[in-house]
Amino acid sequence: MSEESLFSISELASMFDVSSRTIRYYEEVGMLTSETRDSLTKQRSYTNQERRRLKLILRGKKLGFSLQEIKEMIELYEANPEGLDEKKRIIQHADRKIQEMNEQILQLQMLRDELIVHKERYLQKSDSKE
Repeated sequence: MSEESLFSISELASMFDVSSRTIRYYEEVGMLTSETRDSLTKQRSYTNQERRRLKLILRGKKLGFSLQEIKEMIELYEANPEGLDEKKRIIQHADRKIQEMNEQILQLQMLRDELIVHKERYLQKSDSKE
């Protein structure tokens, strides 16, 4: 049986280009747990599972999910990766986020169109003064 790899907080931080403080925060809010602490240095060690969890957390943040949503989805998946109810809840989170993004896109398009109209009016006024 091979021993599982352990990662220090600085190794994880470097791996994912985040600060050690970010990782400690995720641990404080219960999204990560350090496996062991060295008795002399008190340095945290993280398993491959925690490395994967951090990857999922950061991916979820990039996609715009709240930490609470990410935590719930990870817990659902880890509780029963093959469970249909768990998959349905995760899909509901994704559908809700897609709807939010669609609304944001629509608002941005409307703002862009409004800005274009104002820019054209400004240009017309400038041209008429010359």
